Amino acid sequence: MKIDFDVSAAGVDVSTSGYRDHLNLEVRGVEISDLLSSIDETVLFDGIDLEDYIDWADGKGKAPDVLGRLDADEVIAWLRSNGHLEEQES
Repeated sequence: MKIDFDVSAAGVDVSTSGYRDHLNLEVRGVEISDLLSSIDETVLFDGIDLEDYIDWADGKGKAPDVLGRLDADEVIAWLRSNGHLEEQES
């Protein structure tokens, strides 16, 4: 995913890294909420793979919090569409 956005920062330092064609960039004092609000939500969330996010949350011990905030019908539909649950016969 590639996104262009403007960043307001308290300071920026650029230096060479010692490797050809590489730079070190240090950005200080960036307001994350301002940064995220400048990115279109649909672009941001379409770029996140749900399976990767759940793996990340599980690794950080946050899976119960994340799953508690999701709609149960959406979770069940996702599980079915990804082959984790069989389709229910009527």
